[in-house]
Amino acid sequence: MWFALLAVLIGALGTGGGEVRSASGVRLIMVEEVGCRFCRKWDAEIGSGYKKSEEGRFAPLKRVMRGAPEIKGFAPVVFTPTFLVVRSNEELGRITGYPGADYFYEELRPILAGAGFFPGP
Repeated sequence: MWFALLAVLIGALGTGGGEVRSASGVRLIMVEEVGCRFCRKWDAEIGSGYKKSEEGRFAPLKRVMRGAPEIKGFAPVVFTPTFLVVRSNEELGRITGYPGADYFYEELRPILAGAGFFPGP
C-alpha cells in the first residue's frame, strides 16, 4: 500500500532533472524545432495550461528538439510540432502538427483513453 502512495508522491513531485513523472507512467513528448510557428501557436494557446489540465497530470509534457536521443526509437518525425504519447519507451499514439486549440484535446483524449485516462465529470 505504501508503495502505491510513494509512486503517487513521486509523480506529483517529479524526479529531479526538471522532469515530472505521473503515476500512470505516460508522457506527452512534444517534438519541436527552432522557428516552428505552430509550436509557438501551441505555446500561446495550450502550453501554459496543459500541466494544470487533467490530461497534463496524467501525461506530463516533455519537450524535445527534432532529432533528440529521446525519440530515436520511434517512427521519424517529419513535421513540428509532433506530439508522441509514450509509456515505457512504447509509442501509444501521436498527433502530427498542431490542429488548433479547438481540436488538440479532442485528438489527444482518445489516445490517452487507450492508456487508461478517464477524466472526471
